[in-house]
Amino acid sequence: MLGNLDINPELIPRIKLGLHSVQFVLSFVIWALEIAVFRADNAKIVGNNGWTFGVCFLSLPAWIYLIMAPRWPRTRKLANPYAMAIVDAVFTIIWLSAFASQAAYNTANQCGDACKLSKAIVGLGVFVTLLFGASTFISLYTLKYYQFHGTLPGYDKQKLGGDNIDPDKAAFSMAPHDEEAYAPVQMDDHNDDNTTLYGGTNAPVGGYNSGSYNSRYGGSSAYGAEDDDPNRYGSLPSRQNGAMFDSETEYHSQHPGSSVSPAPVQPYTAPAYDDDRPAQFPTANYDRTLH
Repeated sequence: MLGNLDINPELIPRIKLGLHSVQFVLSFVIWALEIAVFRADNAKIVGNNGWTFGVCFLSLPAWIYLIMAPRWPRTRKLANPYAMAIVDAVFTIIWLSAFASQAAYNTANQCGDACKLSKAIVGLGVFVTLLFGASTFISLYTLKYYQFHGTLPGYDKQKLGGDNIDPDKAAFSMAPHDEEAYAPVQMDDHNDDNTTLYGGTNAPVGGYNSGSYNSRYGGSSAYGAEDDDPNRYGSLPSRQNGAMFDSETEYHSQHPGSSVSPAPVQPYTAPAYDDDRPAQFPTANYDRTLH
């Protein structure tokens, strides 16, 4: 029967909080009125009205448990749905006995001059009992929901900031929240399936993928495959299929008949000069000498 109820599970925490909050407020009013009855003239303090007064204090641990335990992750392990349903049901009976004992106190005409206040306590006790009955019903629905889903309705799905983010993913992933945080980042241009990151193809040409030099976003780049050629800087041998020293250079050609051989290398010698000529000094005024 409870499983067929059309109740939004996300509203269960608010409903429970509202019911227990009203119970606490009415119980505080009953506690204050009971003190006024104690101080009234000709009013007797007996077990009947003393029990009602004590129930106000006895309910405090129950409210703390029912309100606080399921609201935080660290205390949620204490919020057993079976225990919460039992606590609500037990305090429904306790408050039923509390207002009944206060009514018996009035019937015995022991209230003296405070009978009106004592009757008000009975009326408020009835409302508290009904509210505990309602919270017991919600606890039974919570128990039924827990048996079907394994979680507390509304409590286990509460989100902070509107997003349920894995802290590990948030710390180590640059991917947006709606994408796979551990998707591999393609740092290599040579993919196994010869496709680029955005749908292009890398057709192998001469051992290299010419498509990898295109733009990542589908357009062609201003740089070609020769701009990424390590041979330009001399770090790798030539890509030519010939021997290592058969590259086409200005000093060596693979086609000897098509070019002129360079002149033979001559050893270095000092420039020639004539020893028979007199020494010549540059033109200057040599009369200004020191005597």
